Amino acid sequence: MTVRRLKSFVLVLAGAFLACGDSPAEREEFAAPVAVEIWSVPVVEEQVSESVVGTGSIAAHKTSNIGPRVDGIIEEIFVRVGDRVDEGAPLFRARQVEFRIRVDEARHALRLARAEHKKTARDRDRVEELARQGVASTERLDAVRTANEIASARLGSAEATLARAEQNLADTVVIAPYAGVITARHVDEGVMMRTMLSANSHVIQLMKTDVVAAIVQIPALHLAQVGIGTPAVLHVDGLPQPYRSEVLIVNDRVDPASRAFEVRIPIRNEDLAVKPGLFVRAELQPEPRAALVVERRALLGSEGARHVFVANDGLAKRRAASRSRTSTARVEVVSGLTAGDEVLVGPSLPRLLEGTPVAVRTAHVDF
Repeated sequence: MTVRRLKSFVLVLAGAFLACGDSPAEREEFAAPVAVEIWSVPVVEEQVSESVVGTGSIAAHKTSNIGPRVDGIIEEIFVRVGDRVDEGAPLFRARQVEFRIRVDEARHALRLARAEHKKTARDRDRVEELARQGVASTERLDAVRTANEIASARLGSAEATLARAEQNLADTVVIAPYAGVITARHVDEGVMMRTMLSANSHVIQLMKTDVVAAIVQIPALHLAQVGIGTPAVLHVDGLPQPYRSEVLIVNDRVDPASRAFEVRIPIRNEDLAVKPGLFVRAELQPEPRAALVVERRALLGSEGARHVFVANDGLAKRRAASRSRTSTARVEVVSGLTAGDEVLVGPSLPRLLEGTPVAVRTAHVDF
């Protein structure tokens, strides 16, 4: 076969191949990508309120380690651990014999001082009368007046000594400074005790528990959300029902180690069911605030690289979205979106890439 004939044969084969191919319209349809059907949901601004959770312990309203008011041997203790006592109820008593003797001595000393004062007063009055008559000298008048002043001072000292002795006798019986519960008994009868100036002078411990406080540690990042009056729900270990209250005290100090601050939340405890020392979990409920919220299913990517897709001229456009707090179905976003934006959702969402053609349906369907 000559070269000319070979070229003609090749041209004929090429023409036949092209004649058997797709039409131009068919080739264009084959080349055009198919739009992905997708739905959209709006980014909305609404009032949100998320709980702030902290943990801590229950503390008594008041706690007093009570010891003797006078030195002596503890002769009788009237209460046991667990007893409920009223304000003014006797708690324990020190031996009184020595204090009664001191009271008797002070009373006798007072009688003697009164007698001396009375005698010097009579002497003063008599000498003053004689001085007016010109019989008594000035030196004698000064002497009786000085004696009367000394006797008056001794009388005052004797009265003070008696008052102190009587008070010491009364202080041998120690009473409850407030209504409460006996939570500890440190000694028994027969022990020699010193006054409260000694470190180991406690006889019993008294707690006021008809009102207790939950002392709760809150992470410092919630400092702006929590304040006096913030509602709280308290869950106390071992007790079935939660307690509702509100923050009464916010400690100004932030712990530099834990980066937490302390709040105190009172609990009315008339039945004394809530015991000091129990673990408590507090759910604080700050005032609602405005936030941008989008459905959780619209958010893609891993932590630190979150994003959503929006439709722009029929194409999927990726937009970074930084989230804040989440719930089961919704996510609060803090950047990347504005109220009214439509973000894409649906079963086909994982197929989307930057620039993927999309056919957005207007109906919002829950999945």
